[in-house]
Amino acid sequence: MRRTSWLTSPTPPKTLRDRALARTVTLHPWLAGVATAAGLAACWALVWVTGGSQRAFTHTFYVPIVFAAVRFGLRGTLLTSLSAAALAGPLMPLDTASRELQDPAGWLTRAVMFFAVGTLVTFTLEARQRAAERQLARDVRETLGAVNLRPVDSALVPHVETVLETGRFHTVFQPIYALSTGLLLGVEALTRVDVAPYRSPDQWFAAAREIGRGVDLEIAAVRTAIETASILPYGVELAVNASPATLADPRLLEILSRAGRPIVVEITEHTGIEDYEALGRRIEALRSMGARIAVDDAGAGVASLQHIVQLAPHIIKLDISLVQGVATSPLRRALAGSLIEFAEQTGAQLLVEGIEDAEDLAIWTSLGAHAAQGFLIGRPSALPVPEISMAIARGDGGGRAGRRG
Repeated sequence: MRRTSWLTSPTPPKTLRDRALARTVTLHPWLAGVATAAGLAACWALVWVTGGSQRAFTHTFYVPIVFAAVRFGLRGTLLTSLSAAALAGPLMPLDTASRELQDPAGWLTRAVMFFAVGTLVTFTLEARQRAAERQLARDVRETLGAVNLRPVDSALVPHVETVLETGRFHTVFQPIYALSTGLLLGVEALTRVDVAPYRSPDQWFAAAREIGRGVDLEIAAVRTAIETASILPYGVELAVNASPATLADPRLLEILSRAGRPIVVEITEHTGIEDYEALGRRIEALRSMGARIAVDDAGAGVASLQHIVQLAPHIIKLDISLVQGVATSPLRRALAGSLIEFAEQTGAQLLVEGIEDAEDLAIWTSLGAHAAQGFLIGRPSALPVPEISMAIARGDGGGRAGRRG
């Protein structure tokens, strides 16, 4: 029966040892059984031709014992250890030349060691498997669980109208680079509110939604972003954020139709969408005018994964919760491979956001992600932005870039 464990994870093993173990555990049971038997026979022949059990070659029997522990678990280990004990004990003379028999105490001691080592290896592998399963369970809860939305900051609510009336906000742009070349593909427009108390943009938009002005603030932000991006080279895409409610507002289509440049509309939504058919019609209107569609924060919850299936976006923008720490998380690595494969099969591009670490940059590049943004390769700033990311071009990045703000 095929064992399932961390060794059969879709995560590519990092070391030669892990690669060897992964191949062992996925070997067909019959082939693994034949290999174990052949290993025992080879060890017996080696001990015989080298003079018998008086030589140190009896230790070679640990190889098929460990192989059986990896592939078959405790039962296979015990059976292989018993076979090795017989072959290296009663069936092997002390000296093959004189056919002198072993002292029973000697081969019994060796048999106990075979059983002990095999059992220790089995328990160690099973403990590692349980630890990996616990890590997977934690990752599942953290990554695919319900999104915890922060409560609305009541201190911002009275100032929303002032922000809208006076236009006291501005746009900064975070560059998006191709992971294959480091060349600039586009920029994401991010809103910064210039009214005290100073809070993050998501808190201001949440406060606006609280009083029914969320769409108005999003429309104003998109209009300002397009006006500010007038100096951006034409071939560089401008990505703007819009919730499904804003997509339904005719003002958005009018603004985007007069943008005069390539536009990407990032759909920002962390909860379920009840009417995908209606949303699809709005998206088709955007597609017809040349805009490309991106699903933002993919993987931040079950809802965002459903958006990908239902909306067939041009760009899948992977959430920071999956992007960072992919080297140490089997779940993130597995989801990364699946999403990249899905994107390739559907003709979409996979964009990873929140790249702040050189190791994450290297891994996502090797996995085949198409584009990236993050503090390591480009912070939000006024235009113009660099046309090439030196961190990507160099293939490193020089370490941590600081936390995302």
